[in-house]
Amino acid sequence: LLPPPLDSDDRALPAEKNYDQYDEPMDDDVVASNLFTRKNENRQCRQPEWYRLQFPTCNSFHEVTMVHSGSESSYLGKGYFRMAFSIMEKNQPWFILKVMRWRKERSSTGMFSPEYREKTRVDGLVMERLSASPRITDMYGFCATSVMTEPLPGEIWGEAVPTKRTIQKHELRDKEHLDPKNKYTPTEKIEMALDLAEALAELHGFADGMIVHDDIDLGQFLRTPDGRIKLNDFNRAKVQLWDPMKKEYCKYYNGGIGGKMRAPEEFVPDILNEKIDIFSLGNSYYGLLTGLWPHYFDDNEAAQRKVMRGKMPYIDKRWKDNSFAEGQLVRAIEMCHHREPDDRSDIFAIVKFLRGAAGENRRKEQKP
Repeated sequence: LLPPPLDSDDRALPAEKNYDQYDEPMDDDVVASNLFTRKNENRQCRQPEWYRLQFPTCNSFHEVTMVHSGSESSYLGKGYFRMAFSIMEKNQPWFILKVMRWRKERSSTGMFSPEYREKTRVDGLVMERLSASPRITDMYGFCATSVMTEPLPGEIWGEAVPTKRTIQKHELRDKEHLDPKNKYTPTEKIEMALDLAEALAELHGFADGMIVHDDIDLGQFLRTPDGRIKLNDFNRAKVQLWDPMKKEYCKYYNGGIGGKMRAPEEFVPDILNEKIDIFSLGNSYYGLLTGLWPHYFDDNEAAQRKVMRGKMPYIDKRWKDNSFAEGQLVRAIEMCHHREPDDRSDIFAIVKFLRGAAGENRRKEQKP
């Protein structure tokens, strides 16, 4: 069971153990196993043999020209760690270039510290290991703190959740009837939910060892130019360590996080496993269903306190009967949204359920 929520002043873990560094892939097996001494467990966590691989293609990056007359390349935007550019030049394929973002607080520690290089290495490694999957972003190159990927111009989050993170009650406009905030049809919602689940299953079901994405939200799913959905952005991904004695994966700690999309155990904080992705997937489904952020009346801190207490995002009962597809999407959300990680379904059960629901919905639509 999860420990009870901590007061805000007590959320730091004991100083004598540097938990913030536990989840770094540079840690060896001994450092990783030491985490469990706090849990009175004897664990022998081992890295998979491919854990430290990398395949740099730095010459490709040195050939990139970004600023010149006649260029159609452009700046796309930034995340917490990186900036992204669309590179469109004559006589070469269109691709996306992601480079380390300068931040003032990093100026003393170094933008290109081992920590940030390691995050990019893992990003590239996950895409390389899963290069056979049609549901994972294709990588064109990796070097140091930069990656090149295929273009994914179709944003989902802005379409699915066009509302603000926090809204007022009068903005719901649903007193007389439901007022979906996005323009997706029920069929589009259930089909997209299946696409998201199948993409995440590629990580959790990877044959050479489970991978946790550790940053699931609708912003990580993008469309290719021909409309296919792919999972993106693996710089927070965690390759799971294996305990050969207990025959199970070891848990990890991700250093804490913020926002509204995260699982309760990330705020407590507690050691984690792949079920954090499942909870966040449920929040993504909530956005598909309603067009709203979870806990849409609350700011981030208030929403986090609710989640830690086990309060799930409110779902209007009318959604269950609004359509067959939306009713099934409500059930999928309920499979994801439990305070206790062990109570959540695994991704394979969710995929199986949604395949059945999407198939039944297609049959219903085909009937005269």
